[in-house]
Amino acid sequence: MKNISEPKSAKIYKIKFTKAIIAVAIAVLVFCVIGIVFSVIQLAKVGVASAFEMLKYPFLILISLFCIAVVIAILVKSEYVIDSQYLISKFGFIHSKYDIKKITAVVLDTDTYKLTVQCGEEFFVISVNKEWNEAFVRDLMAVNSNIDYSFTYSNKPQ
Repeated sequence: MKNISEPKSAKIYKIKFTKAIIAVAIAVLVFCVIGIVFSVIQLAKVGVASAFEMLKYPFLILISLFCIAVVIAILVKSEYVIDSQYLISKFGFIHSKYDIKKITAVVLDTDTYKLTVQCGEEFFVISVNKEWNEAFVRDLMAVNSNIDYSFTYSNKPQ
């Protein structure tokens, strides 16, 4: 399989996770470690008494290791990359490419500081550090100057 890497001129913006998402990720990691420790202790204490136990504990260890790998990949490698042609969304092992020339509008929600990117009838929401929103949109518009950039503003009741 050919390794595709971003050109040196690509701009990288890390995805901003909320404290709740980070807390859930830490909880998943803790439960996985507990599952591995429990399985190893059970294997050491009981041994392999039946074919079911021979499969049960190693399977629990493998599932726990897989979950640890997925959570760490999501936390470490979640980013948006803007290169000369595409907006690439990377979420752990999952990558999506969007042609920047097909982006018609970007809307900044001033309440949540999230960007809604519209590609014709389709749209997706981007959450990066709120200080990076303007630079992110500028980098998109450097590739496609036809992007309509706007923002929403709501009056909050006092």
